Amino acid sequence: MSALDFEAWAIPDLLLSWKGKEYRVPPPTVERAKQVLAAAVRGEVNLGLVPGPVPEQIAAVLAEIGDSHPGLGEAAYSQMVADDVPSYVIDRYSYHAVFHWARGADYAAFISTLLWAPREPAEGAADGGEGAAPKG
Repeated sequence: MSALDFEAWAIPDLLLSWKGKEYRVPPPTVERAKQVLAAAVRGEVNLGLVPGPVPEQIAAVLAEIGDSHPGLGEAAYSQMVADDVPSYVIDRYSYHAVFHWARGADYAAFISTLLWAPREPAEGAADGGEGAAPKG
């Protein structure tokens, strides 16, 4: 009897690129998946997509994560640091990867586009008109 090869059905690695370098992020392990899901819940609460607060069990997992980037995994994160990728770029990749693994590629692309895609200023924003951002 031959073994069934599931590789063709598996979720492929997430590929991220920065200035000509490519970073391959494999799907999370069982332990990392728990952290990714906790980070996704925190992200959705922080973005106001779901009501808070973050449940205590999830907060406990988040406390274990510390400053790590579970969406990226240690290998991709370490390579980005070694390649001097700016910290804000790594943070955005990490955020994107969390939603990619937790909710899927389309959802991650939607969130990333919403947060970071360049936009045209609203009409009247430049002159303080109707489309201007509120003054804080």
